[in-house]
Amino acid sequence: MLDILNDLSINLRGADFVLLASCAALLGLDKAGLRGTSIITVPVFASYFGGRQSASIVLPFLLTGDILALLVYREKIQLSLLKKMLPLALVGMAVGMILGNVVSDTVFRMIMACIVLFCLFLMALKEFGQKDIVLPDHWAAHGAGGFLGGLSTMIGNAAGPIMAAYLLSLNLPKAVFIGTGALFFFIVNTIKIPVHGAVWGTLTLDSLKFSVLFLPFIAGGFFLGLKIVKRIPDRPFRIFIIAATLVGTVRLFFI
Repeated sequence: MLDILNDLSINLRGADFVLLASCAALLGLDKAGLRGTSIITVPVFASYFGGRQSASIVLPFLLTGDILALLVYREKIQLSLLKKMLPLALVGMAVGMILGNVVSDTVFRMIMACIVLFCLFLMALKEFGQKDIVLPDHWAAHGAGGFLGGLSTMIGNAAGPIMAAYLLSLNLPKAVFIGTGALFFFIVNTIKIPVHGAVWGTLTLDSLKFSVLFLPFIAGGFFLGLKIVKRIPDRPFRIFIIAATLVGTVRLFFI
């Protein structure tokens, strides 16, 4: 482990590793269906590794969670909805790739923070709003959801809350919501691999070795999430995540 950290010029204490491992477990919870729980992962990893590098480190986490979710929810995917979302999602990803390639890491981190704050607003609106937001079944609504999802997934892997708000607004059954989201994220995260590796140059053998250290925590969080997604009301937990993420995101503006 120390050799990997040295190769990445990373100096982590034990408490730092525990924090990052906890964030990885939260991502596993998110992929199991507790949407929004992993949003704190974005500002925490960015505060340690910078904008683009953190996005590349987290990418293998996301793909691991996507694969686990597809194995569990593969029979609950609504392909017709994906066909409406994906075209403009690819456009959003292209815009995000261009931004990540032309701006400095500081500006990239600021854009990431702003997107996460917007995600937090959507989460808070869903949590505390008086009325549910219901989108019309129109190509523009599906296109907007796909574009924002594609853009935010490129800028710091922050698409989770945006896609959760979009899919929940369609009043999908829980299993369909999780399964359709899992396939969407698996597709876009797979597309991101050559961008992080060949275009940005941040997905390297050393970063992959570092990411592998946290895969057991993602798997653990995922299987724990499967147990609690149907049993425990998660509203107090989501409120805590919103508050903690707000603190972590504000930190991005001052590092």
